[in-house]
Amino acid sequence: MSTQDSTGEDPIRVLATHAAGQVLAVSLHIPDRAWMGGAVIGMAPAEGVEHLRRHASHSPQAHAHALAHACAAAAGEPPPERAEQLRTERRLAAEMIDMHLRRLLLDWPPSLGFEPRINRYAEFHRRLLHAGEHDNDFVLGGEVLDLVARELLAGFFNQIRMPHGIGEFLDRLAGGGSLSSILGELIAHGPSTVLPEKRTALLGTLSADAWAAEVGTWPSAQFIRHPRYAGEPAETGPLARHAASPLVRILLERGNRISARLFAKAIDVADCASTMRHPGSAEVAPLIDACRVAPDVGLARVISARGVLLCWVRLAEGRIADCAIVPAGAWNLEPDGVYCREAMCLQVTDGDPEALKKRLEWLMLAIDPSLPFVVELVAAGEGAGVAPASA
Repeated sequence: MSTQDSTGEDPIRVLATHAAGQVLAVSLHIPDRAWMGGAVIGMAPAEGVEHLRRHASHSPQAHAHALAHACAAAAGEPPPERAEQLRTERRLAAEMIDMHLRRLLLDWPPSLGFEPRINRYAEFHRRLLHAGEHDNDFVLGGEVLDLVARELLAGFFNQIRMPHGIGEFLDRLAGGGSLSSILGELIAHGPSTVLPEKRTALLGTLSADAWAAEVGTWPSAQFIRHPRYAGEPAETGPLARHAASPLVRILLERGNRISARLFAKAIDVADCASTMRHPGSAEVAPLIDACRVAPDVGLARVISARGVLLCWVRLAEGRIADCAIVPAGAWNLEPDGVYCREAMCLQVTDGDPEALKKRLEWLMLAIDPSLPFVVELVAAGEGAGVAPASA
């Protein structure tokens, strides 16, 4: 399965071995293009920023703003003016909304037999691309909030009291909404049991200063490819940000972890829409910040649709001498990360390989990889292509 056009490109490859309706082993191949740091080495900061804005394999706004902030911090420049900070927050929030809506309106519906909402997505996509450039971001944010409340999760917004327990939750799903239909289908396929010792820790929102204290002046090659927090794998993204939500918690407590991630995405859309209307709120952590970790070395931290993105930059003679970017996928798709752990817990009672493959695809969609992906499922003892644990 591929959720994006991967023509001529190397996709993320999942290789899973199964027997008797259960996954026995899983490995991943992640293309080098998921890591964009090397692409800007030798460029002037402005040139590197524009290169990422035009050519980043994913999250171009997040990449470009991370590089710009890291370079400014490395050079010892003062923080941007307040008005520019707010524009940046709006642009990053708009990119997050756009990426979430692409998944929720285009990719998830056909995976469960529904029609993709191509025209509806296109309406928002065209306008979100230009967020931060004009004065109607407030209005656009309001329309996104209406989309969530009236179209995606209508059953949850036509009553004052929030549901208590899975029974009332299902009743609200039946109350309408395109995402509600998708969630209902996923829940009907049953929970996925993940033993407590197999659950992946959720990565909290840390500042750039906190990341500098945790990782140091410059990340190791191991951290860039397989990042860990406090020595342990961690999940980043909407679920990590919204696991405390009572509605998300209902799904997690029932073992509906894929559905919980989708519901967290919808909450993220609403939160980002609020940021477009009121950026810079003191109650919400900024989507981006940066710090100078050493002379000529800067670090930026960005919250993107898929999770935290970290960017270290070293400047020399006004150019980018080195750059290390750790994307969200490096956390979620590492060999002992959340995808591999939860994939190993998947099973189907009737032993149907196609049903098991579908669950592997749903899990990957819920994790939300930054690149197209394909899943290959082979029976134990059969030959298969090679999918190294990580590229």
